[in-house]
Amino acid sequence: MTAGLIAAIWRFSQGLGPSTNLVDTFPWGIWIGFDILVGVGLAAGGFTIAATVYIFNIERFHPILRPTILTAFLGYLLVIAGLMVDLGRPWAIWHALIYWNPHSVMFEVAWCVMLYTAVLALEFSPLVFERFKLQRALKVVKAITIPLVILGVVLSTLHQSSLGSLFLIIPSRMHPLWYSNIIPFLFIISCVAAGLAMTIFESFL
Repeated sequence: MTAGLIAAIWRFSQGLGPSTNLVDTFPWGIWIGFDILVGVGLAAGGFTIAATVYIFNIERFHPILRPTILTAFLGYLLVIAGLMVDLGRPWAIWHALIYWNPHSVMFEVAWCVMLYTAVLALEFSPLVFERFKLQRALKVVKAITIPLVILGVVLSTLHQSSLGSLFLIIPSRMHPLWYSNIIPFLFIISCVAAGLAMTIFESFL
């Protein structure tokens, strides 16, 4: 954590270019690959298990539901923290809320991250409400659990496919071996597999 704090101070004091050696022609570094493409994929276990329990009604997975939702929620919070460090002007991140650009893949990614993080917070909130005996709030959240899960599945699917679409529109940046017209679909399948693998790993901790 100390090293990360020092690196963050260096990044914000010296700027993104000098601290990362990134340039306009190569704007994304290894932390985007790890934080966004890996972190978000591992957090996909949240919507996968939630859909399995609430939509497909497979109750035997219910005991691991809350830990999985918590992992997904923390994963998305880390993604947001990583984005705040990576953005050239992180104080302008709120612009996505009012300056709409529906033709931009990054615009969709930004909205999916914000909305799905809110959905994960609501899905995990029953544990907090039970702890503090907030019965009225608990009743409201339980009443909207199924719509929340469906919304979470839709948002997470859109988010994963949008990340794949980023590579779909820049074929010159990819090796022909890895480029395919079905990259968005491959991203969804890969994140589901990675999310389930992470869930299995968590169950042994």
